[in-house]
Formats: sequence, structure tokens, C-alpha cells
Amino acid sequence: MIEKATRHGWRYRLRVIAPQVLTGSRVVFGAAAVVTASDGRLYTAAALITLGAVTDVLDGLVARRLGVASAFGALFDTFTDYFCFVVAPWALTRALVAAGGGLMQEALLGLPLLTGALRYARNSLLIVARDDEVRELPGLATVFYAFLPVAVVFLDAPALVGGPGLTASLTFLVVAFSLLMVTSVRYPKLSNFRGVSAPVLVLLIVMPFAGTRILAGVMFVAGLLYVGLAPLLARRRPERDEVSTTA
Repeated sequence: MIEKATRHGWRYRLRVIAPQVLTGSRVVFGAAAVVTASDGRLYTAAALITLGAVTDVLDGLVARRLGVASAFGALFDTFTDYFCFVVAPWALTRALVAAGGGLMQEALLGLPLLTGALRYARNSLLIVARDDEVRELPGLATVFYAFLPVAVVFLDAPALVGGPGLTASLTFLVVAFSLLMVTSVRYPKLSNFRGVSAPVLVLLIVMPFAGTRILAGVMFVAGLLYVGLAPLLARRRPERDEVSTTA
């Protein structure tokens, strides 16, 4: 009996560790992205952030499949997400924009560092107050901000748009997405939409290596549509649920 219980304990620990290894790997990807962006290897930095997003999809799927989703895992996820989806993209964005913008430009590009921290702090309070997995949290997920500079790199936007135009457009989108992070608007997780997680996962895995421009364009357009339309879908769903409950 003791031997059997011990084996069961090790098996459970391995099940718990598996998704946490995926989650923790985002620190490695994020750190490597910061270094490569600073060295001017922008494509590599964008690819590393994308691989971090792959682990973000997988760790939740693995945790739910193994039945080990927990508040601790969700909190660990927020810390690694901040580094990979806020700090690393900030470094990549600074490497992309035209130099010499001054203090105002630095403040605007650094806004996600503040709003991302506020978003995670607020949502962490919601997570620890719940025993089950939180499926929806207020504010835009930081991964959408992360893919702004990633899309710019994969689309080779600097060669297409040019310095001043790219700097102005990217700065505007960075500020807009930063403010959306701390709104009270609820953006449903992609996993809430049936049949979406698998195609997104495949797109993320393939995009740095094949069909990069096309897939990056699809990702960019789909991301903008999600930012604009997902809150409307989230508002309508409770109404349908209420109707079905009272019917």
C-alpha cells in the first residue's frame, strides 16, 4: 500500500510539473528575445516571442487535460507572461522604431510596462479569490500587444512603410493596446471558441519557419478583428445564457 501510494504521489507530481515546465520556459524565451532584440537580431527575437506564445497555449491545455489546473499555475502563468509578452515585446519595439524620438516617445512605448503590470496585479487578485480556473478576465490579454512588433518584423514592415510612418503607426497601436489592457471590458479566451485553439497553435508553430509573411498578415488582421469584435460577442453571450435559463 505504501509503495503504491508513493508511486501515485510521484505520478501526480509529474503531472503537476509538466505544465509548469511549459510555463517556465517563457522566461527563457523572453530573456533570449530581449538579448537578441538588443543585438539587432529582430527576426530571431520575434520567433522567440512566438514560441513563447506556443507554450502559453499548450500549458493550459496540458493542465486541463491532466486535471491539475490551479490558482498557483494561473499566478505562475501571469509572471512568465509579463516577461515574455510585455518586457520582451517592449525591447523589440524599441529596436524597431526610429531613434531620437525623445522622452515622450520613450514614455509612450514604455506604457505597456505599466499597464501590463497593473493588469496582472488586478487579475491576480481575482485568480486567488477563486478555487477553479478563471475563464475570462477583464482587459485585453498582453499577448495581443506582444504580436504588434512580432507582426511588424515578420511582415518586414520597416522596408514597406519606412521610419517615421512605422514609428507613428506602431506607437499609436502600442498606446491603444496598452490602455485596453486595463479596461473593464472582458475579452474571452480563444479557448472559449470551439475549434480555434488548434488552428492558432499550428499557425504559431509554423509562422516563424514557413509562409511567414502570409501567416503574419492573417494573424495581424485576425488580432485586430478580435480586439474590436470579441467584447461584443462577450456581451451577447450572457443574454443568450439568461434566455436559455429562463426558457
